[in-house]
Amino acid sequence: MVPCPNCRNEMTAHVVEAFGALRPIEVGACGPCTLFWFDQSASVRLTPRAVLGMFRYIGTAAAGARTPLGVDFNCPRCSGMLAFTHDLQRATRFTYWRCPRDRGQLITFNQFLREKNFIRAPSPAELARLRATVRQVSCSQCGAPIDLATDDACSHCRAPVALIDSEGVAKALRELSAGAAAPAPADPDAMRTTLSDAQANAIFDLERIRERGDDHDLLAIGAAAIGALLSGWLLSR
Repeated sequence: MVPCPNCRNEMTAHVVEAFGALRPIEVGACGPCTLFWFDQSASVRLTPRAVLGMFRYIGTAAAGARTPLGVDFNCPRCSGMLAFTHDLQRATRFTYWRCPRDRGQLITFNQFLREKNFIRAPSPAELARLRATVRQVSCSQCGAPIDLATDDACSHCRAPVALIDSEGVAKALRELSAGAAAPAPADPDAMRTTLSDAQANAIFDLERIRERGDDHDLLAIGAAAIGALLSGWLLSR
């Protein structure tokens, strides 16, 4: 696999399914840097199963040690400077770094989840509960601390505080079931409620929060909780 454009360590290769591909494709992942590398435009061609598999990986990898992100990156395929790019998927805005020779794109876990409509802003009630219970979190994009008492976005990279969107995950499950011509794993409303409850329980479990230390990545916590629920179902597909 290719070296990570941020830390230069070898990225972990994930073999995933993609629409229009004759064989599975490889995606590079760096957990400490929270980065994915997709050759060419493979990100938009991932099947629902592949997207959920990457979601589960984010839940396990993003909770580990974090390597700060640099500002500029070189393409691991051609060594050219990657261009920071703003893009739009349906009504969702997200960013990534693209190779000017179309060799691939580099995207953070946070922006990948945003591209797939897997994250959302917390409601006023959820944000108030976070401020009363957790107080400080780490930015899912750059790792900097966010003081929830005064901020609702990272003061370093301006990424907003976000939670995993259980509706987005439930929709991906429905699409996967439809694509496989098989029954859904559960009633859609029940599945969405189960996913949402799993995330809330993980975030607001004070004993777990104390064990993790002072800073908590809300996306990593939510992805880990929901990913655990998805594991058995995905393995049975």
